[in-house]
Amino acid sequence: MKVTKQIIDDLIPLYAANECSADTRALVDEYLQQNPREAEELRAIMKTSLPRTALPAQDLQETRSFREARRRLRRRTWIMGLAIFFSVAPFSFFYADGRTWWFLRDAPRSAFVYAALGVALWIFYFAERRRAQSL
Repeated sequence: MKVTKQIIDDLIPLYAANECSADTRALVDEYLQQNPREAEELRAIMKTSLPRTALPAQDLQETRSFREARRRLRRRTWIMGLAIFFSVAPFSFFYADGRTWWFLRDAPRSAFVYAALGVALWIFYFAERRRAQSL
């Protein structure tokens, strides 16, 4: 198989980054010895320094702020889900063997605890929401 310029062009990024195998490196070296013009182009490419991609401090602060906002939103979502569950749970019922079991009627203390937890979670949810709006 004849090695063409297009094949070498495909291999040059790996060669320049030193991420190719020894056989590929030998193949590219051999091609460059036979074609000094392409070898000169490769030397020019390898001498060119790439700009550093470090984020400025402002971007890091924006990233931290974004992560914090995402964390708060996730927490608020969980609180809302639990508040809905504990608010609706006292009104749940179960039907089995011809008998209807209603949580509020058959276990009023437990239903009251669930309802109290639901109210507490709603208060906490709205407090979190108000705090997020004030930021």
